[in-house]
Amino acid sequence: MWSSLLQRLFNIGKAKANDALDHIEDPVQMIKLATVELEQAIGKATKALAVAMANQKKLEKDHDQFKMESMNWYQKAAAALQSGKEDLAQKALTQKALADKKEVEYKLLAENAAKIVGQLQEQLDDYKLKLEELKTRQSIYTAKAESAKAQKQIAESLSGVNGSALANIEKYENTINQMEAEAESLTQLNSDKNKLEKEFKALENTISVQSDLDKLKEELALKSKQKEEQKIVDIQQKFDELNRSTNTNQLKIQPAPKEDINKKIDDFFNKK
Repeated sequence: MWSSLLQRLFNIGKAKANDALDHIEDPVQMIKLATVELEQAIGKATKALAVAMANQKKLEKDHDQFKMESMNWYQKAAAALQSGKEDLAQKALTQKALADKKEVEYKLLAENAAKIVGQLQEQLDDYKLKLEELKTRQSIYTAKAESAKAQKQIAESLSGVNGSALANIEKYENTINQMEAEAESLTQLNSDKNKLEKEFKALENTISVQSDLDKLKEELALKSKQKEEQKIVDIQQKFDELNRSTNTNQLKIQPAPKEDINKKIDDFFNKK
């Protein structure tokens, strides 16, 4: 019973610890950390490959050296045997056998070193490929993380907008609409008032023009009448002059024909 209870408490504590770690860990930072660690691993693998390649070259060089040494002892043994020195030839062949054994051992070592170099090179290429993929993912995940943070902030901001705030916004909107309606009504009233004033102004202008026209007509009629009266006065004066002239010259000059008098009157009016 106690062991079961302790196990459950342990699982609860482990779950809470994992949850806390999940909140502490920043995914973007963790990806950056993984990138750095992989770059460090590539650096170490590169150094290891360089050491392995140097060791391979040394083993190949030692293998070639023992191979040349074996050939050299073989030539010496042949020369000694041709000279009749069989003991010396045997010693040379003994050295050749040792060189052959070392040549075989170093050949195997060189081949094994070549395999190790190939494996390290393949591992390094794989690390480099993974690093490029991780860098690509890092940029993508960074963009996704920034977008997710922005969306979260917007959602948190919107979650703070309660019903009362929305009601206030609706109230403000109604107030603005009321003000707009009042402004339109005042504008319409002012427009009607201006229209009425314009009509009265036009009427006043019409009355004024008609008054000026009547006055002008009266003035022209008066002038015409005065002109006619002046013509009559002038005619009367002309007749008086003609009468006086006729009375004065009655004895000397015969009376002028009536036709000449009428002609003079017509000429007088035409001149006027």
